[in-house]
Amino acid sequence: MNAPVRTIPGRRVEVDPELIEAINRIAVSYVRQSSAKADSTEASPETQRTKNEEESLRWGTFRRHYEDIGISGWDADAEREGFEAMLADARAGLFQVLIVYNVSRFSRREVADAIPVVAELHRLGITIVSVMEGVFAPRDSMALIYLIMRLDASHQESENKSQAVRDVKAAQRDAGSWLGGAPPYGLRAEKEIHGKLAIYRLFHEDEETANLRQIWSTIKLHKDKPIKPGKKHPGSLSGICTDMNEKGIPTRGQRTGKERADSQWHSRTLKGILLNPAIAGMSYETLYKVKEDGTLTKTVEGYRINRDDEGRPIMICEPIIPPAEWYELQDWLAGRGRGQGLSRGTSLLASLKNEDKEPILTCECGRPMTSLNAAATDPKVKPVYRCTRAPGAATEDEHQGGNAIMMRHLDEFVARRIFALILASEDDPEVLPVIAAATKTFARSQESPEVAAERNALVAERADATRALVELYDDLDANVYSGRMGRDRFLSKKAKVEARIDAAETRLAGLRVPEEVVLPLSEWLSADPEADPVGEGSWWQGADRNARRSFVSLFVRSIVVSKAESRWGHSRTAAYDVEPRVGLDWVRVTGDGEDDHLAGQE
Repeated sequence: MNAPVRTIPGRRVEVDPELIEAINRIAVSYVRQSSAKADSTEASPETQRTKNEEESLRWGTFRRHYEDIGISGWDADAEREGFEAMLADARAGLFQVLIVYNVSRFSRREVADAIPVVAELHRLGITIVSVMEGVFAPRDSMALIYLIMRLDASHQESENKSQAVRDVKAAQRDAGSWLGGAPPYGLRAEKEIHGKLAIYRLFHEDEETANLRQIWSTIKLHKDKPIKPGKKHPGSLSGICTDMNEKGIPTRGQRTGKERADSQWHSRTLKGILLNPAIAGMSYETLYKVKEDGTLTKTVEGYRINRDDEGRPIMICEPIIPPAEWYELQDWLAGRGRGQGLSRGTSLLASLKNEDKEPILTCECGRPMTSLNAAATDPKVKPVYRCTRAPGAATEDEHQGGNAIMMRHLDEFVARRIFALILASEDDPEVLPVIAAATKTFARSQESPEVAAERNALVAERADATRALVELYDDLDANVYSGRMGRDRFLSKKAKVEARIDAAETRLAGLRVPEEVVLPLSEWLSADPEADPVGEGSWWQGADRNARRSFVSLFVRSIVVSKAESRWGHSRTAAYDVEPRVGLDWVRVTGDGEDDHLAGQE
């Protein structure tokens, strides 16, 4: 066959067939870097692109780059969209040459995982070119073997580096170093050199620390105040964020002046900051969500606090918010304060808490009930308490549809039950434990600030030790303490944590309430025994919302509302009677000096 020719005036030139083949080749590039940031390293994305394109000129026409930036070549579960697109185009015959900067860009996985991919490219006739290591021609067994050897060497190099990193991190962790990457809002990391080991200590970022403390003070000040329809609540996350944006309080992005220099405060961002245990000075591990197939995601699900053998939190820095108050903040963030937890309008029972910080008013399905003051927008619709369950979220054993009860009728029912209890206290010995518990709670409100502070600290200590005990049993269930040595260690930790609980309870029992304090019954009841305790002229009628709520919380442990049997809940002609739908538990006290809210259901 005659060689292809092209005519030049005065000359006849034969063209090399291999040159024509090279001109017709399509070359592509694959670029990967595990960090999404551009840097000055020799294998930065920009360096890879430039070198790969230069190399492509030797092989044909350059078509495109396939890229996975911020994706590890080590992680077998990582989604490498650029790599998968490259494979799909190779199978479609859209290119003949694949150029990488070095084979470690191609993959750092176990060689057994990489072999099927490179073998397929080999069979497809793809020439793999490494800028740093040479050419791996298709259908060349020796080239394939050499490529596999280079991939194995790349894997071993990564394995060695990973082990070295793990060893260093273990040493840093033992030395109390911060290992969580960018410090949380309110904190900064400072590097210290101990011998040859770099240690990172967390210190307060003064401006951010002051802002966090102000945020918590605002939440504490307003968290129990009602939401007024149509108005911003100053103690909600969204209200606080709006206020900070209006005042020009900078986010961390605005302060650092980098990618997020134009960022604004948002409730989701603020919630994430407040959830972080580091602002309480506690060391922790981040827990990430796991997909149904077992793949670990980058979405934060929560935090696990690191504890010592006695179950006490390991402190990583000075707290911005004291741990006991931080736990109080977590209760509020968990849903008891951010809108659904804030009482709305002037309702008596919505968001009211018992001494265990649990909602007093709940639906039969266990969810809190909130108040809906529809009269604010429609005078024909009466205010009600309703279940907070989302529409369509009912399980098989739960009530179907909504569950609501008229606010006025339930409030009056609860008030009358309390006054009936008080009036029966002189004649009914069964009522005395409830009166005793209410007296004890009332007396605590009269304690000196020093005693009240010590009581709160001991209650927080007991609660933290109890959490540590629960986590310890969770670890036991997860086989963390398997084997004889593990079992011995579990029992040792368990004994130490239980000793903390016992010590706190012993000290709490020693904090006697003032015995001379009595309930102000004469203030609550009329001198006329025939007078209606909730009628016109009564203390109840003249008391404001806060006084009524304090009164109810002295006596009532929980109120559970069942769904009405019919749409109307009663006969259209009969009086509205809520009693069949309401289960009411009283507070009680046991003989050991500690409150025990035994069921005294009506």
